[in-house]
Amino acid sequence: MDKRICKRKIKRLNICFSDGNTECNGISSDFSCNGLFIRTRRGFKEGTTVLMKLEMENGEVLPMRGVVKRLIKTQIAHYKNGMGIELSSIPKEYDNFVEELYKEK
Repeated sequence: MDKRICKRKIKRLNICFSDGNTECNGISSDFSCNGLFIRTRRGFKEGTTVLMKLEMENGEVLPMRGVVKRLIKTQIAHYKNGMGIELSSIPKEYDNFVEELYKEK
């Protein structure tokens, strides 16, 4: 049974993320109303608070905070390695962004 309360939309955007000690870069994808997936081979363990800076298409940088809910780490290079993040505070700009994604075909 699917536990998601919001549908996901795929969009690739650069994202910088940190656990407060280590800063990494990745590609964000699978956006929803309450979270996102970060494609990276340098994921943090489940339960880690993550500070993020999402690079929007217009050049704006959107700061966000969330918690790692799922970590996928494999040795297969083309597999979707990364972290599922549940946002702990959702900026209005993020709400607007996701709303526009839902409108796209």
